[in-house]
Amino acid sequence: MMDVSGVGFPSKVPWKKMSAEELENQYCPSRWVVRLGAEEALRTYSQIGIEATTRARATRKSLLHVPYGDGEGEKVDIYFPDESSEGRASLTRPVLGFAALPFFLFFHGGYWQSGRLFPGEWGL
Repeated sequence: MMDVSGVGFPSKVPWKKMSAEELENQYCPSRWVVRLGAEEALRTYSQIGIEATTRARATRKSLLHVPYGDGEGEKVDIYFPDESSEGRASLTRPVLGFAALPFFLFFHGGYWQSGRLFPGEWGL
């Protein structure tokens, strides 16, 4: 079994020597945006996300807040293509009342700046 704890390899785990403040700074996505300041980046990209989500919910069939685990934050939103603009040749048997389609799944690999997908005050 491989040891991945970093014991014996102190140069491989510099984060263990960082304070909580240093860790937060290093792993804060908005801090690394070079075109905008951190606060402006957070506002700008949050607004883009809000507008895109609002548009998708208004124009697409969707299943919202579908649980994939037992935790309160373990939910996903599923959006289906607009049938008028998608090729119907790829449709197969129905799944959950929708035609089965190829799909794209994206896990962003970071963390939400606010600690969740959308802060409650956004109403999304």
